[in-house]
Amino acid sequence: MNDAGDVKRFVIPGEEGYSDFWRRDKSPIESVELVKLLVAIRKLSTFIGRNVGEIVWSGMERDNALALDPTPIMGTYPVPAGKTDLMVGIMVQEAYKRVEWSERLHEMLRLRVQPPTQYEYKFDMFFSVCESVYVDGLANKSVLGYYAEVARDWRITKTLKSLIKPPTLSEMLHLWWRLAAHRDPELYKNGHSDLTLGGLVMRGSLDQYYSKPMQTMNSIVPALREDCPALPSVSDRCDLRLDLYEQLWREVLGHIRFWPGDRSDRFMMPDMGEDEELAREEAEQAAVKATIVNYANLIEAALPQKNRDYTDQIKGNVANFENVARVEGNDIVMLARNRVDRQLLHKLEQVVRNATDRRSVFNRGLSSGKIHSRRLYRAHTTGAVFQQKKHEFDMRKNVVLLVDATGSMADPTHWDQAEMIYQTLFTAILEYTSNARLFAYNEVRNACRITEIYRGGRMLTVLPHGRTASGEAIIATALKTRIPGKKTLLVHITDGASNWGCGVADAIKYCKGNDVSLLTLGVSCSLSAKQSLRDEYGSLVKFVDKTEQLPKLFGELIISEMRESRAQQQ
Repeated sequence: MNDAGDVKRFVIPGEEGYSDFWRRDKSPIESVELVKLLVAIRKLSTFIGRNVGEIVWSGMERDNALALDPTPIMGTYPVPAGKTDLMVGIMVQEAYKRVEWSERLHEMLRLRVQPPTQYEYKFDMFFSVCESVYVDGLANKSVLGYYAEVARDWRITKTLKSLIKPPTLSEMLHLWWRLAAHRDPELYKNGHSDLTLGGLVMRGSLDQYYSKPMQTMNSIVPALREDCPALPSVSDRCDLRLDLYEQLWREVLGHIRFWPGDRSDRFMMPDMGEDEELAREEAEQAAVKATIVNYANLIEAALPQKNRDYTDQIKGNVANFENVARVEGNDIVMLARNRVDRQLLHKLEQVVRNATDRRSVFNRGLSSGKIHSRRLYRAHTTGAVFQQKKHEFDMRKNVVLLVDATGSMADPTHWDQAEMIYQTLFTAILEYTSNARLFAYNEVRNACRITEIYRGGRMLTVLPHGRTASGEAIIATALKTRIPGKKTLLVHITDGASNWGCGVADAIKYCKGNDVSLLTLGVSCSLSAKQSLRDEYGSLVKFVDKTEQLPKLFGELIISEMRESRAQQQ
């Protein structure tokens, strides 16, 4: 509840989950909720790698897309946080398999091992679980490991609910998966000790069956969790896993040769008949797929467009096109804390007001105010013989703020000061031009990402990270925000010179040729950074050493820009 006593959030017992801390955009309408959840999952997938590809629900027709089966989350809307965690975990596991070329590795291993027909089912099961241990280990290196754990527990429990009399390869592999992929990297060393899973009891001791093969399986765990992820290229990682799996398969096969894989292993369980539970699951999946097919057009129409790539456009507008860094849009943001300095805001509003155009607006035919002589004839009828005169202030320009959020800003002191400056300055500008826009740029996965950090009346933020591609960021922001026939005022806030990409010279040239007035504020700059910025921007840069200097320095930049504009017009 808030201070006024209004209920802001409802806690539903039994539906807690990690995603409850960040997922706020939900809907009780099935088709809308599926869209919103898919958008959230796509955003999270960007933290895994570029090769994940597009993510869709099963039933949506997309070539080469990663299709997720929504069956586990269907039925309750908004989707509870616990089920959201599950779907995120499934995405994490499947996305890592794409990034690490699991499908290709499977075919390579099959060609090398060439399992006999009666062992093909066991071979596929063996490879699947080994790769699951590997990708869960990758997820464990970040917060994504918590979501992978939810998916792992769900998969294991689901598989082991319908066990047949041991020993089975499926049970042994899933027992091993739970230990080998645990977030505690030492847990697997304790070995198997009569674990009873899937809610089953009175199964007798499983040690007599599973201890030795699980010890054999444990031999590859250190390599999967530490050695393989340390290799620099995906092909090297595939080669290492290929050798590990080939040797392990030949060793494990001696232990499990006469075991059934599970109840679906037709070579070892030929008389089982059709599994009713399996048939029921297939029917449920078919029903869900039919639902998604019906919703496909609605979902496609509601999904936001893919983040725009500006790289080719920038290359076409610079001379140093060979060194242009990849630039793309981004919509992954966090809510920002309110850092507006009210005293500084009042001073900045006066500075911005001095740079606006003033026009008088009259409101006539009022019942009170200043007498309007031309309306006196109404005195005996309506009495509406008054008027009010107001002055409106408008910058008459397309105003944009661009904030450097690269690695040099990662120091908490620097970033706190930068947030206070850009939030306060932007709030002052909004008083006189409601269409002003605010952007930040940083580097994520070898790309300069441009993010709008003021939307829907809320201040947002990103994590400062990476190299500084100021030239590309300036040009991309100008391209993204330009309004034909209207001049743009682009205020760039940074703490240092560009150290990546095409450089600033091309960006300044582009701005001058496209009605963009570029002004730069240097904050938290060292002496060497100041000199580098002077070399790059010349008279277009001012340095804010103390926040109380900001109104005066920003005013000087605005005045110099106005003089330059008038000179160009003459």
